Amino acid sequence: MKKKKIKNPLIRRIPRELLGDWKKYLVVALFLILTIGFVSGMYVANESMLVAANEGVTKYKLEDGHFELDKKADETLLSAIETGTKADVKKYYLDKAKKELDEKFDDEFETEFTDKFNTEFEEKFKEEFDSEFQSKFDEQFESMFKQQFDANFGAQFDMQFGAQVKQTLLAQGLDESSADAMLAGAIAQAKQNGTYQSAYDTAYKEAYQSAYDTAKKENYQSAYDTAYKEAYQSAHDEAYDTAYKEAYDEAYPEAYDKAWDKIVKEIDDKYADAEEKYELNDPDFTEVPVKVYENFFRNEEEDYNNDGEAEGNIRVYAKNDNVDLACLLDGAFPEKADEIAIDRMHADNVGIKVGDEISVSGQKFKIVGLIAYVNYATLHEKSTDMMFDAIKFDVAMVTQEGFDSLHKTVHYAYTWNYVDTPADEVEQKAKSDDFMKALLTQVVCADKELEDYMPRYANPAINFATDDMGSDKAMGGVLLDILIVIIAFIFAVTISNTIVKEASTIGTLRASGYTRGELVRHYISMPVIVTLLAACIGNILGYTVFKNVVVGMYYNSYSLPTYQTVWNPDAFFKTTIIPVVLMLVVNLIVIIKMMRHTPLQFLRHDLKKTKRKKAMRLPKWSFLSRFRLRIMFQNVTNYLILFVGIWFISIMLAMAVGMPETLDYYKSNVSDMMFTNYQYVLKSYENEDGDIITTGNKDAEKFNMTSLQHKSDTLDEEISVYGIEDDSRYVKISDLSALKGNEAYISASYADKYSLNVDDTVVLDEKYENKQYEFEVAGIYDHSQALAVFLSNEQYCEIFDMDSDAFTGYLSDSEITDIDEDEIATVITEHDITKMCDQLDHSMGSYMTYFQYLCILLSAVLIYLLTKLIIEKNENAISMTKILGYENREIASLYLLSTTIVLVVIDVVSVILGVVIMKVVWRIMLFSYSGWYAFRISTMGYVKMFLFILIGYLLVMVLDFRRIKRIPMDQALKNVE
Repeated sequence: MKKKKIKNPLIRRIPRELLGDWKKYLVVALFLILTIGFVSGMYVANESMLVAANEGVTKYKLEDGHFELDKKADETLLSAIETGTKADVKKYYLDKAKKELDEKFDDEFETEFTDKFNTEFEEKFKEEFDSEFQSKFDEQFESMFKQQFDANFGAQFDMQFGAQVKQTLLAQGLDESSADAMLAGAIAQAKQNGTYQSAYDTAYKEAYQSAYDTAKKENYQSAYDTAYKEAYQSAHDEAYDTAYKEAYDEAYPEAYDKAWDKIVKEIDDKYADAEEKYELNDPDFTEVPVKVYENFFRNEEEDYNNDGEAEGNIRVYAKNDNVDLACLLDGAFPEKADEIAIDRMHADNVGIKVGDEISVSGQKFKIVGLIAYVNYATLHEKSTDMMFDAIKFDVAMVTQEGFDSLHKTVHYAYTWNYVDTPADEVEQKAKSDDFMKALLTQVVCADKELEDYMPRYANPAINFATDDMGSDKAMGGVLLDILIVIIAFIFAVTISNTIVKEASTIGTLRASGYTRGELVRHYISMPVIVTLLAACIGNILGYTVFKNVVVGMYYNSYSLPTYQTVWNPDAFFKTTIIPVVLMLVVNLIVIIKMMRHTPLQFLRHDLKKTKRKKAMRLPKWSFLSRFRLRIMFQNVTNYLILFVGIWFISIMLAMAVGMPETLDYYKSNVSDMMFTNYQYVLKSYENEDGDIITTGNKDAEKFNMTSLQHKSDTLDEEISVYGIEDDSRYVKISDLSALKGNEAYISASYADKYSLNVDDTVVLDEKYENKQYEFEVAGIYDHSQALAVFLSNEQYCEIFDMDSDAFTGYLSDSEITDIDEDEIATVITEHDITKMCDQLDHSMGSYMTYFQYLCILLSAVLIYLLTKLIIEKNENAISMTKILGYENREIASLYLLSTTIVLVVIDVVSVILGVVIMKVVWRIMLFSYSGWYAFRISTMGYVKMFLFILIGYLLVMVLDFRRIKRIPMDQALKNVE
């Protein structure tokens, strides 16, 4: 006959224990059910939405990235880009430089050469011509004078000589007629005998020299000047033409070669820098063929309540079937020019629906559909925005006719998809890097500029939602594990106290043949059973109730497509298996350690590791004070667990209390954080006609601005660099004009985020060019929330190689209305500073209040469980004090006041540490985003955190007092051994 197996009687004890202490187990079970249920719902919702997002990549033709050009690309450029090959940038630079050199070199060289040649030629020619002309002119002048003098003097001398001969004849007594008749013979005889010649020579010599000196003095200079001028110009022109042509022909090729060599060297240096930065000659470069699509958009103003005032911006796309499609959530897609479909989340946030009418830059459109663009899961207006903005930013779809009817500047954006789809994000990045190298070369060679480049893996509008959901899931899992460990330790302490209380029974069972394993399994069964039941019920609620709660939260924050609930084994594993295993391991360690004692030790209640020979010496206080101190020392373990639990709750409370205060602080102080109400950034400081753009607004002040990048391992962040006028009415930096070289002021936010101080050096990079700038911090400017660097206008123009009269735009406290909208690139207002606060407040503000209530309940549960242990551990002592005549009120003052004192200390310390930890977590969290908001919590915030935990304790204290009242006086007598 088969022997009937005897059932373990310890099994029957489990239901009785559950029923006997059902309140404690119910509280623990409810705590676990709610926590596990919410985390399970988060896992299920996350997985379901992530599956829908992954399916949407193909279903809605999600881009692999997009880029924007300053001008529309032609078919030739698009075809070149699609090949994924690199253009020969160096050859382009050389050809372009050669063309520019040929166009301007002749004029520049001729001007420079002529000036130089003229100076040298004039000096040399004048010196040589003067010397040669002087001697030649003197000879010529004397020869001409002598010839003329001889002709004039001979006739005159003959006349004078004849008169002298006649006088001689008359003196000899001849009459006038006789003298005249003999005159010819007398003259001939005088010439013959030499008298004439001697007289002639003497007279000639004297007359010639006198006449020559007089003629040279009176006529030489005039003749010289006239002759010099005529001879000089003629000689100069002939010599100049000959010399100029010879010198020009000789100097031109040498100068041209020299200029070209200089250009080639500059291009080599420039190309070497670009080659190094963009790895243009990367041996591992691989051609990445892509398909490029036009996806132009306009940034318009949205007036959703039609009150005539723009409430925000709306980015309008024309409907297309090629790329970045939208999921229709309500209504229909636009079919007419006056119809529009807008983002569903934005519509919910601002309270508009299908059938309503909105104004887009003054033009009326009827809302026919609510959509979710696959590339706008979050409404990030710019990729550098710290936070999306679903309140004052919207994306919309219109027909092509509707798009053409709008008037704002068209942004020439192009999306691409790889011909060969990347397997993962690592391959995406590798392909993106190669494609960007090719794209840059093609754009440069097409004489266009790359305004923006954003691959899918780096696009926050695409990835923020899924990344955030993934981080939520991870955070939820960590929080669950921490709470499970805390509950497990509470269970462990409870079981440890139970083992101490039941030591005699355990000793008897061990002496009767029960093994350690059987007793370990018995005592560990309660926490495992409670956790397993709570996990199962929590998972059921997670797939039903809590999943919908989490989905509602996500739809309130993100523009997500429709989804279907999918089975998530990961949720079951992390919210069922892991909690049970954690509970099992923690309790198993404690129970096994307790069960190492021998049966005799259990029978004698000798379960302490060490025995004190002497009792702890206490201060000489009153009896009640020493009694309370003894209670505190006896329950150090429980209080330590309570401290860890309260500290953990304080961290959550710091977020629940501090985040709303931080957001309120920045929203209420935004006017002090902005140096002006409007920043108008122009496309150019000159209009199409070349005239400088001006405004009649008296508040307007010119400024310069550009965006550089602060590069770090975590984030390449945009930093605004401003050039400010001296004595600016907006940026009030007294010694701005005294800055020299690369000295600069930086904003307090920039200094705070990157821990910068005066005399530090910051290095900033151009985004798409291989240029780097270093600035020495000369001071910190407090009145700016932006991450910014401030220079004087003079410095700015010098550093960024701009004309001294150039500027980027206007600062103004009032709206500027007399500048054509087509001339304005963007307007920075208060909204750009507060949109993160507005969005966080909208998305999470109400949940923070609920979170505060949850933290009160969590603290109450933890305090309830641990104070219950303290009272249960001291039930015999409490019963004995009742026998001695103490009243319930006096007993409560002993036990509850002791716990109250400890809890108040724990509360104060936990609140302070909780805020410290939250500030660290906040800093780490925001460091991965663009922009900066320091975590702030007021004195009242500290008080609220303290009171929230204290409120939880006060609720528990009422229950503890009732528990003390119910302890009978005979309990101490029943347990006397």
